[in-house]
Amino acid sequence: MADHNNVKDIVQQGYDQVAQDYARLEGDITWPRMKWLNVLLEELEPGASVLDLGCGSGDPVAIEVAKNYQVTGVDISETHIEMARKQVPGGTFLHGDVGSMVFPQDSFEAVVSCYTLEHIPRKEHQAILHRINQWLKHDGYLLLSIEAEEYEDEVGEWLGVPMFLSCYDPETMKQMVIDADFAIIQSDIEIQIEGGTAVPYLWILGRKT
Repeated sequence: MADHNNVKDIVQQGYDQVAQDYARLEGDITWPRMKWLNVLLEELEPGASVLDLGCGSGDPVAIEVAKNYQVTGVDISETHIEMARKQVPGGTFLHGDVGSMVFPQDSFEAVVSCYTLEHIPRKEHQAILHRINQWLKHDGYLLLSIEAEEYEDEVGEWLGVPMFLSCYDPETMKQMVIDADFAIIQSDIEIQIEGGTAVPYLWILGRKT
């Protein structure tokens, strides 16, 4: 198993260094995350509490959520958290490691995690999914995206900095969501363009059972 502290340092330092570049990465090409987010938000009552795990700079997910809901964001990058606090002054943003965050049981109506779990050792993913389930209120929702690839704790170059990647294949990931007591409402693999590179992502919308 990868050394968690070393992995955390790689991801934190990497995102701190490229926070501005990452914020511009989407550019003029629309990624699928807002389409999926809007499907989730249609299921929530105004004022619902939403947790954004791996919130980045807050743009665009936390900005959209904060229009009608209470948003709490968590990110490992201190630079990202500073950006999010400026962009979404009505939100609550916490600098921390998603893999070790703790919230009280039944805290949120929905948890959103886009492009985040692949930066945490995959052997920790099942435990994180179980914790998310406990943080959710009865019938709460999970919106999850993760690279639709299989990486076993790899470090490569991304936006000019070292970055850690670790994820299971899509079918295994979907089963892990089910094993964490979620019913999958909708799931698909979507391609998004990142700096001219096509990257496949698994998207899952689930509900706590």
